[in-house]
Amino acid sequence: MIRKQWISLLLAFLLLCPLFSAGAENADAGQWFCLVCGAENTGDSCRSCGTLRDVWICSGCGTRNLSAACHTCGLEQQESLRKQAFSGDPLKAYPVLRSMAAEGVNEALCALAEYYAKGILVPQDAETAAALYNRACDAGYGPAFLQLGKMYDSGELVPQDLFRAMECFQRAAELGVAEAYWYIGSYYEEGFVVNRDYRTAREMYTKGGENGDPDCWMSLAYCYASGKGMERSFGEALPLYEKAAEGGSSLACDYLGYLYMTGDMVPADPEKGLALYRKAAELGNARSMMALGYAYLTGQGVEPDRAAAVSWYEQAAVAGRTDAVAIIRRLKAGD
Repeated sequence: MIRKQWISLLLAFLLLCPLFSAGAENADAGQWFCLVCGAENTGDSCRSCGTLRDVWICSGCGTRNLSAACHTCGLEQQESLRKQAFSGDPLKAYPVLRSMAAEGVNEALCALAEYYAKGILVPQDAETAAALYNRACDAGYGPAFLQLGKMYDSGELVPQDLFRAMECFQRAAELGVAEAYWYIGSYYEEGFVVNRDYRTAREMYTKGGENGDPDCWMSLAYCYASGKGMERSFGEALPLYEKAAEGGSSLACDYLGYLYMTGDMVPADPEKGLALYRKAAELGNARSMMALGYAYLTGQGVEPDRAAAVSWYEQAAVAGRTDAVAIIRRLKAGD
C-alpha cells in the first residue's frame, strides 16, 4: 500500500512536469486548466489525464463532480476548491491554484507566486513569481505588495532594490497589511533609503501593532529597552514584550522565556519561562526548542527527563539547529 501511494505521487509529479511554463498562469480565451492534474487545455477533455472539462474532485469525500455541489456529500464546489487550493498539500493544491490564478483570484496568484519563488513542484523562477505578484498588485491586493516588497528587500531572487521595496511596503500598509508597518519601521530605524528617524520608526511599529502585527510590538519594545532615540526604559519595554508574546511573536516568547528562566531584569519564574519557551517552540522557534531540551536535561524548572530532552533537541535539529545533532548523539550514546 505504501509503495502504491509513492508510485501515485510520482506519477502525479511526472504528469505535472511538462506543464511548468511562465505564460501558463494567464490563459487566453478558450483555454482552461484541468482541476485534476493542472494541465492547460483547449478541448473538451484534458490532454494529459483525459478528465472532462469542469470536472472537479470533492475535497470532502473524493467524489468527482460536474455540478455546482457534490452529489455525494453536498459540499459546494467553490468551498471545495478553496479548501483544496489552500490545503497546504502542493500536489492537491497546484491544479486548482493554476485555474484560480488564470481567473485572476488574487489569493491564488500570490499562493502560486510562492510556488515559483520557492521552487515548489516547479523550477524556481523569480520572474514568473514577480509577474504573478504584480498581477495581484494591479488589482490592489495588499498582501501581494507585501510579498513583492520582501523579494526586493531580501535580494535573494531578484536584484535588491530597497527603494522599490519601500514603495511596496508603503502601498501594502495603505491597503491595511499590518506586517508592512514592521518593514517601514525597520527602514526608518536603520536608515535604509530614508533618513534614520527613530520617532517615525516607533510610530510605524505602533500602527502595525495596533493593526495586529505582534512583531511590531517586539520591535517597539526593543526601541524602549535599547534607548533608540530616547532614554532607555525596560519598564516601558516589558509590557510591550508581553503584548508581542500574547499576539504570537515567537521572538518575544523566546526572549521573555529567557528572562523569566534566568531572572534577568524580572523576578525569576521558571514555570512562566517554560510556558513561554513552549509557546515559542510551537511557533517554530528553534532556540526555544534548544532551551527546552536543556531544561529537561538539567532539571531547570522541571523534573529531569532525558527522553523529553532528546525529543526537544530532535525538534530543534529538524528546525535547522545543527548544534542539536551533536547533543543528540552524545545523549543517545549515554554520555
